[in-house]
Amino acid sequence: MKRRSARLSAALSLAAGALLTVLPLAPAEAQWVFVARKAAQRIHHMAEQGQNGHPGYDFATVILEAPADKVFAVALDHARNNKALRLMMVDPSGMRLQAAEGDRTATLNVIALSDQVSQLMIAGTAGRGEDPTSSRVVAAVMRVCAEMKKTCSVGN
Repeated sequence: MKRRSARLSAALSLAAGALLTVLPLAPAEAQWVFVARKAAQRIHHMAEQGQNGHPGYDFATVILEAPADKVFAVALDHARNNKALRLMMVDPSGMRLQAAEGDRTATLNVIALSDQVSQLMIAGTAGRGEDPTSSRVVAAVMRVCAEMKKTCSVGN
């Protein structure tokens, strides 16, 4: 009888321990989903002016409620079909590509945040003498959003 109660006690302790390790993850995951939904489709943009004849840099990122491989496929398809772009590097396994247009270069990267949520990032050089208020990387993000049938907007 003592053996049976010891085994039952050990089994209950093991089950309770397993339950305690899983419970803290549920609220954290729920918070992550809440944060992702608030940030989804909001494009964040940062630009840096070039100095001493060097080009400036332009960066845009957006979280999309879509699988990363699908986002990358849409971006790659757009880049391949754009006659003005030269693809310099394509890494499908890393979901990364580099393209050039004239004196500009850009790197696009897609990161899977979960099965159905991904982050698209594009960093590029600005053209010499270009108006700093126009952003081709933001325009590229907007095109991917439109092709994914997502309504994206530039955040504050």
